[in-house]
Amino acid sequence: MTQPPASADDPLAFLRHGGEMGRLIAAYDWTTSPLGPIDGWPAALRHTVALMLPTRAEIVLFWGPDHVALYNDAYAPTIGDKHPRAMGRPAREGWAELWDDLGPLLEGVRTTGRTFAARDRPFYIERAGSGEEVYFDISYSAVPLASGEIGGVLCIVSETTQRVRAARAVAEDSQRLHRMFDQAPGFVAVLRQPGHVVEMANAAFRTLIGDRDVTGRAIAEVMPELEAQGFVERLDQVVATGSPYSGVDVPVRLIDPATGREDERRLDFIYQPIADATGAITAVFVQGNDQTERHRAETALAISRDSLELATEVGGIGTWDCDLTTGVFAGSARLWEMYDVPPPSRRTIGAFLRRVHPDDRAAVTAAFQAAIDPARRAIYDVEYRVDADLGAPRWIAVKGRGIFEGERCVRAIGTAIDITVRRREAEAMRESERRFRTLADGLPALVWTTDAHGAILFASQGFQLLFGIPPARVMAEGFTPLIRADVRDSARAFYASWFTDPRARSGDYKLTGIDGRERWMFSVVQPRFEQDVFVGYVGCAIDVTERHLAGAALEARVAERTAELTRQIAERERMEETLHQMQRLEAVGQLTSGVAHDFNNLLTVVLGNVEMLTRAAAAGPLDARSLERLAHVRTAAERGATLTAQLLAFSRRQRLQAKVVDLNETIGGLVPLMASTLGRSIAIETRLTRQLWPAMVDPTQIELILLNLAINARDAMPGGGTLTVASGNVTLGTPRRVEEPCSGDYVSVAVSDTGTGMSEAVLARAFEPFFTTKEVGKGSGLGLAQVYGFAKQSGGGVRIDTAEGQGTTVTVYLPRAQAGVRAVDAVDRGAHEGASIAGRAILVLDDEDAVRDITAGILREAGCRVVEAASGQAALEALAAEPGIDAVVADVAMPQMSGVEFAQRAAALRPALPVLFVTGYADLAAIAHVPEEEIVRKPFTRADLLARVRRMLEGGDAG
Repeated sequence: MTQPPASADDPLAFLRHGGEMGRLIAAYDWTTSPLGPIDGWPAALRHTVALMLPTRAEIVLFWGPDHVALYNDAYAPTIGDKHPRAMGRPAREGWAELWDDLGPLLEGVRTTGRTFAARDRPFYIERAGSGEEVYFDISYSAVPLASGEIGGVLCIVSETTQRVRAARAVAEDSQRLHRMFDQAPGFVAVLRQPGHVVEMANAAFRTLIGDRDVTGRAIAEVMPELEAQGFVERLDQVVATGSPYSGVDVPVRLIDPATGREDERRLDFIYQPIADATGAITAVFVQGNDQTERHRAETALAISRDSLELATEVGGIGTWDCDLTTGVFAGSARLWEMYDVPPPSRRTIGAFLRRVHPDDRAAVTAAFQAAIDPARRAIYDVEYRVDADLGAPRWIAVKGRGIFEGERCVRAIGTAIDITVRRREAEAMRESERRFRTLADGLPALVWTTDAHGAILFASQGFQLLFGIPPARVMAEGFTPLIRADVRDSARAFYASWFTDPRARSGDYKLTGIDGRERWMFSVVQPRFEQDVFVGYVGCAIDVTERHLAGAALEARVAERTAELTRQIAERERMEETLHQMQRLEAVGQLTSGVAHDFNNLLTVVLGNVEMLTRAAAAGPLDARSLERLAHVRTAAERGATLTAQLLAFSRRQRLQAKVVDLNETIGGLVPLMASTLGRSIAIETRLTRQLWPAMVDPTQIELILLNLAINARDAMPGGGTLTVASGNVTLGTPRRVEEPCSGDYVSVAVSDTGTGMSEAVLARAFEPFFTTKEVGKGSGLGLAQVYGFAKQSGGGVRIDTAEGQGTTVTVYLPRAQAGVRAVDAVDRGAHEGASIAGRAILVLDDEDAVRDITAGILREAGCRVVEAASGQAALEALAAEPGIDAVVADVAMPQMSGVEFAQRAAALRPALPVLFVTGYADLAAIAHVPEEEIVRKPFTRADLLARVRRMLEGGDAG
C-alpha cells in the first residue's frame, strides 16, 4: 500500500504518520539543504519518504547527486550522535570517516541502477564520540524518477555487529570449550544456590551481557536490570519447585556496561534445576540462544524481500521457503532453474523431494528433520544431487534453518547454490593428481613435492629405481638417507635456506644410494604458490653422472694446457717482474706495442730467410739434418708470432674482427663449457635480459674473455659457490673510473661470484698486467688486464663491484650495434692463388733494411720489378721518378714519415695508386679507415704477401 502524494493544500501531508523523524523533517529549514523546500520535491522522493518513515526496519535514503540523507526513526539510533545533524545534509558530511568506502557503493547504485546487497558488510563509523568497525546486512536499491533516471538510493540495513563479534568470540574459544559444552549451541551458565551465584559462564554468555565480570557474584548484583524484568523471580520459582522453565523468543532488556545504553535482545533459553542426592536444588543450569538477529532479520525480510530476490539472482543464489503448516514448498526462479523444472508458484514437499537423486534422499530427509526438530534446531546444511531431465545430475549446496513458534517449527527458509562446476573441478583436480603420480613414477628420474616447511609430500618410484630407497622412506626421512654422513649437517642447512627464500633453483648434487654408489643428479625445483602464498616446491632430478665424468676429464685437459702455457711464459718472468712495478696501464700498453713491433721485425727477417733458404735448398743438394733445422727455426718463429699476438691484445693494439653479436646466444652457448670447466662445486645461473640490444664485438674474443672471467671466479670460490652470468641494456653517464666507458648506450655482460671478494688495495691494482694474488705458478696476472684491453679496444669499458667476503662482479660494457652495421669479412687468403704478377713494378718502402730486403726479394722472385726506398721522402722521390710503378708495399711505423702519411701524400701524385700496408701492430687511430684486405701483418709468409699484392693489383686493374 502506498502513501498518497502531498496535496496542494498541505505539502506536508505525507509526513503525518512519520513519527519523530516526520516531525523533524516537517520542522527542518530545507532552504539550507541541497534538496530545497519540500513543496519542490519530486513525487518519487515524497512517495519513498512516506513509505520509509513509518517502517520499523532501519532505512536511510540518500537522494540526488549529493546523496542528501533522509532516514526513519528505526535508523536514527544506528548513527548515534550523528543524529539529527546528518538529516538533510550531503552524506559526505555526515559519514565523512567512511566516505571513501560508502561513497563508491552509493554512486555505483545511482549510476547503474543495480541493487547492491551484502551480509555482515564491515564499515568504520564514528558514533557516540569514538570510532569503531561495525557490521551490517545491507541492501542498496535505486529509486527511479518518473523520467526513468535514478533519483536516489534506498538503503535497508540491519546492524549485525554484535552477531559478528559474538561469532568471532565463539570461534576463538570453541576449541577450549568444546569438551565442556559440546551439547550447548548457545550461551551457558551455572548458577550456584543459594543466591543464584554465577559459578561458570561461557563466552557466549559473557558476550551477551557485555563481558561483565560475573564469576563468583550473584546474578542480581551483576545484572540488576534482570530483576526488574522478573527473571530473578523465575529463578526463585525454579529453585522452589524443582521444575524447569523455558522461554522462546523472550524479549530481554540488557544494559551495555560500556555505554550505559539499553539493548533489547530476543532469547530462547531454559532454566534447568540441578538437584543433589537428597533432592535439594544446588544449582540452576542456564542454556539458551540469542535469537535477536533472527528476529530482526525476519522483520527486515518482510520489507526487503524484492531487493533480496534481485540480489540473490545476481549472485546465482536460489532462495526457498517451506511452510510446514501447509506442506507447500516455494522457491525463487533461480532455485527452480537449478532443479531443471519450470518455476511454479507453489510445489508440495513431496514433489520437491522427488527431484532429489534417490541415493541422496535419506541424507536430505535426515538433515531437514534435524533442522525442524524443536529439541535440536540444527542448521540445515547439506549437499545433494538433483536429477536433470537432460544430461548428468546437478550438485546443489543448500543451507537453511527452521523458524519456530514456541515448541513448534512453522517454517524453514534458506538458500541454494549450484556447485556442479565446483564438484567437477575437484574431481578433475583429483584425476590430474593421479595422472601426475603415474607419469612421475614412470620416469627414470626423481620427482617430489614438498610443503612450505620442507616435508616431502610425494616421492616418485625413481628413488627406488636409481638409489634403492623406497619412496615411503623418503617421505618419512627426507633426503637424509641419500646424503653422506659427513656432509649431512651442511646439506640440511642448505636445504633449509630454500624455504626462507622461495624461488626457482637448479644445480648439480651428489647423492648416495643404498649400495653406497654415488651419482651426480641435476636438479630443478620450482616454488608453488596459492593466492600468492608459498606452499612448497615441486622438483625433478636426472642422472648426469656421465656428464660429470666427462667434465672432470676436460678439466684435467684444461689443467694440462694451462701448465703448458705456464711453462711457455716462464721465460717472460723477468719482464713480468719489471712490468709488475708499473701503475699506469697505458704506459704498459705502449711498452708492449714497441716490443711487439721490434720482435715482429726480427721474426719477419727470420721467416723470410728461412723460406728463401728452404726454396734454395730444394733446388740443390742439402742434407736432411739441415732441412730439419730450418723447420725448427720456422716453428720457433711461428711460436714467437703467437706470443706477439697475445702481447698486442694486452696493449689494445690488436685489430679486432668486430661483428654484430647476440650476447644472450653467446652466453647460452658457453654455459655447458663453463659447467664442465669449473667443476662440480660451482653452480651456474644465468639472468638474461629479454630483447637484448645487439653488440658490436669480436665474437671469438668475447668468448675467451667470458671463459677467463669464469675461471677467475672459480679460483675465488675454493669451497664452491654460485657463478652468475647476466646480460643487460644500459645507458651510462659520466665514468667514475678510468676503466669505465664514456657515456652512451652499451650492452653489458656481468660475471658474478659468491667468493672471497677483493680488498680496496687489491681492487686498485686489479687491472695491472702481471699483478696477481695467487700463489707462484698459479696465475700470470694477465687475465683482468686482457679483459680491460679488449673492452677498451672494442669501444667499451669494464667495472668491478666487490667487497671482502661478499663476492665480486666484473661487468664488461660493449658498444651497442647500430642499425645497418655489418661485420668485417676476413680476407680470402687463398683467392687468386694462381694469378701472376710477373712484370709488375712494385715500390717497397721500409726503414728496416733487413725487412725491406726480404720483402723485395719475395717480389723479385715472383717476377716483379722492385724499387726500394728506406724513408717516406725517398719513396715519394722514387714515385715521381718512376711513373710506371703499379703498387706500393709500405711499412706503417717509421720515423719522420709513417706509411700512412706517405700514402696520403702519394695520393696527391697518383690518386689511383694501390698501397699495401705492412705492420707489426695495428695502429687503430692511423689505419682505422683502411680495409682489412689492404693490410698484411708481420711476420708474414711469402704466400700471404703475394696473395695480398695480387688481390690489390687486380682490384686496381678493375678500377
